[in-house]
Amino acid sequence: MTKIKALLLFLTFSFLSTQAQQDSLTIFQIEYRRALTPQNSAKTIHSSYLLQVFIESHVSVFDKLHVSDNTESIKNDEDDEAVFYYTPKGENYNLIYKDYASNQLFSKQDVAYKYFIIEDSLSIFDWQIYDETKDILGYTCQLAKTSFRGRSYIAWFTSKLPIGGPWKYDGLPGMILSLEEEDSFLTYEAISIKSKKTKFTTIKNPLTTNKTITWQEFKDIYKQKAIDLSRYNTDSNGTGRIIMERRGIERYIEENDMDYLADKEFKQQQGNN
Repeated sequence: MTKIKALLLFLTFSFLSTQAQQDSLTIFQIEYRRALTPQNSAKTIHSSYLLQVFIESHVSVFDKLHVSDNTESIKNDEDDEAVFYYTPKGENYNLIYKDYASNQLFSKQDVAYKYFIIEDSLSIFDWQIYDETKDILGYTCQLAKTSFRGRSYIAWFTSKLPIGGPWKYDGLPGMILSLEEEDSFLTYEAISIKSKKTKFTTIKNPLTTNKTITWQEFKDIYKQKAIDLSRYNTDSNGTGRIIMERRGIERYIEENDMDYLADKEFKQQQGNN
């Protein structure tokens, strides 16, 4: 399945590249509206994100959309006009950079406010594709389902647009225009699609300035910090223990992990009180 998905990625970008002029760069811009409902909360947080797919450069950049900031995030490098540099807003917390030529994905996540650059594979999804279709923004989209790091998702993608999707979600033979976690914890909906051409350039990866770690290394660091913090009490009866959650959108510590039981013990203690 991994080889098939990698081949789909290569063929899609190769096809689009051969159709374009060698001196031009085709950019697809898909704006998504995200709805996130945190655990144990009735409040849903809404925000907007922009996915930019640079066809001939074989990369995409996904970042939070700052409506109040009208400055251009894509501009030429001052030292080399043939190179585009993507300047993310803020501190890169929401940035996802995908390099389809090398099958790599880069993201930035923290452990107790210490940030790490994570290098992942684009072949981390195992999709099941179905015949069911529906229309989204004038595109006929097909249904697909997957389980990913502790959660199950349904997605709608169209083969009429280049491969890609919001956040880390990818690996289908087309663009994901809608994605929903089965418990409605998280949804992404495309609300606009634009395309344009500009002079051909390459895109620098803004997340390679620091040492990268793997996803497993990140999980190991997170779990060790969770264990260390849980050993500290802020009061004598232990109710002030620092408990870290097992997951966000992705699961950081597996439910059946026996090395970290502080959260379950804490919940049991609260129940007894």
